[in-house]
Amino acid sequence: MAAILSTNMASLYAQKNLSTAQASLSESVQRLSSGTRINSAKDDAAGYGISESVRGTKNIVDQNIRNAQNAISFAQVSEGALDVVGKILQRGLTLSTQFQDPTLNTSQKASIASEMEALELEIANIAARTKLQAGAGAPAVFGTSGINVDTGAGSSSPSLTVVNPDIVSGAGLYTSSSSIASVSTMEGLIADNATNRGTLGAAINSLEYAIDNMQTLSNNLADGISRIVDTDYAAETSNLTRTQILQQAATSMLAQANQMPNVILTLLK
Repeated sequence: MAAILSTNMASLYAQKNLSTAQASLSESVQRLSSGTRINSAKDDAAGYGISESVRGTKNIVDQNIRNAQNAISFAQVSEGALDVVGKILQRGLTLSTQFQDPTLNTSQKASIASEMEALELEIANIAARTKLQAGAGAPAVFGTSGINVDTGAGSSSPSLTVVNPDIVSGAGLYTSSSSIASVSTMEGLIADNATNRGTLGAAINSLEYAIDNMQTLSNNLADGISRIVDTDYAAETSNLTRTQILQQAATSMLAQANQMPNVILTLLK
């Protein structure tokens, strides 16, 4: 091999290998210190693109979980109000039955009618208070409005609708001090109220199943993101050790390569 002074190819090779080892060592340190294998798109362009897409899907699913939980809370407000209304109606049924007692005088019936009037007013107050809980601009708690909850990860996914049935109106429970709702009206109102509670209960159950399904999906998506993005510490520490040795070896070889032109001096003596 020719003895050349101007271009030390051995040194250039050693420099290149040292630079490569240092870049790999820096990359390993970054991955181990951050816990992330992909710290920028250049680390794995395809993997980065896939992980961002999966991460976007997970964000949608996680927000849908929160939406469904909000819908459950919303429906529970209605269901709780209907529970109280049911108790009031049961009291009204008792009063209606008592009102039919032939032994009662006019004054006693007027007292029963007065309580029935109070029950009617309270049902109206409950409806008003419960609607207020929905907040300004939100759908009415009672009525035909509902909450749509996307149960999947895309716009084409099926959705659940929480329908908020009308609260049983208390109007008609009290007519006058000598006339109140009959037993058979009262029984009908109790049945309607129970049906409305059943509707809300079924909606809450459906939402809870949807949440369970979406939480499983979210966990699986998180696992997928982890496999793509997170650092494999066993593999990366092994690579760190390898690159440290290569860096030391390249540094040593560069030092020796830089001494090789000295051989020319012996030829010049």
